Amino acid sequence: MISLLEFRQYRRRELLHQYKSWRYVKENRSYFLYLIFDSETCVYVGETSNIFWRVVKHKDKCSDGAAIYLQEYQDKEEVLKLEKHYIRILKPKFNSRYCQPHQLELFEA
Repeated sequence: MISLLEFRQYRRRELLHQYKSWRYVKENRSYFLYLIFDSETCVYVGETSNIFWRVVKHKDKCSDGAAIYLQEYQDKEEVLKLEKHYIRILKPKFNSRYCQPHQLELFEA
């Protein structure tokens, strides 16, 4: 199992309240890696530059009771690599990106 200690943990409603000022942010130099867990099972891994709108759009994947683990980064390339890594390890049921057999070469090196 992976360690989520370096991530901040929120419930959906709590995250939306915490980041509601981001509704109006158009350009951001921060990038977020987020993992959505429902009943202790990872259902989605993603990255975004605006966590507020991304969680709003994930209403079907993220119930109010779901746990969202969130980490902020300054380097987009690092976030993209970590996203692929966590998708490969956790195999979330809603991720189709990087999970298809013909996409496994993305995990080489």
